[in-house]
Amino acid sequence: MSVRDEVKAATIRVIATEGVPAVTIRRVAREVGRSTSAITHYFSDRDQLLRESVTETLTEMQEQIEATLLTAEDPLMTFLEWSIEADPHGVWAAIVAASRVGIVPEITARASVFDQWWCDRLANLLEGRCAEGVDPQEAADAIGVGVEGLVLSVEASSQDTARRQQLLRLLVESLLATNVTDVREASMTRH
Repeated sequence: MSVRDEVKAATIRVIATEGVPAVTIRRVAREVGRSTSAITHYFSDRDQLLRESVTETLTEMQEQIEATLLTAEDPLMTFLEWSIEADPHGVWAAIVAASRVGIVPEITARASVFDQWWCDRLANLLEGRCAEGVDPQEAADAIGVGVEGLVLSVEASSQDTARRQQLLRLLVESLLATNVTDVREASMTRH
């Protein structure tokens, strides 16, 4: 791993453990075990460090789920379960929290781009799946609120995975024309 990559990884660790406001050149240098001048050799300032580290992390997350969706039995539920479980270290929760407060413009801007991708992807996956009388945009909005709540939940931990997935299913199934179990069973009979 290059020094530049080590620094970006250290930045993400600081975000995950201490939150976005804790990211400073000095704090990241301490995390990676290097001098501050080693950090500023690769990143001109904190904004560039945050922008590149967060952008790379979110891009990797998007690529990961897009590859997974290609072979998913139920892409909608796979996407939603990934949304609440793909971040065991809390990076996304810290980014969402920081963006909602708006204290770091670099994070707010990047989180906004990711949010727009996520909303568009969800709307695409909901196409043709909503129950009669359920507006797809309203369904997407409701699901988005539920997912964000599960991501930001104080109780959100790896021990709560089954409970969080159950809550997600309760929310989503009430909005769909066919429930998640029916989709999985239909998919299994096709194989």
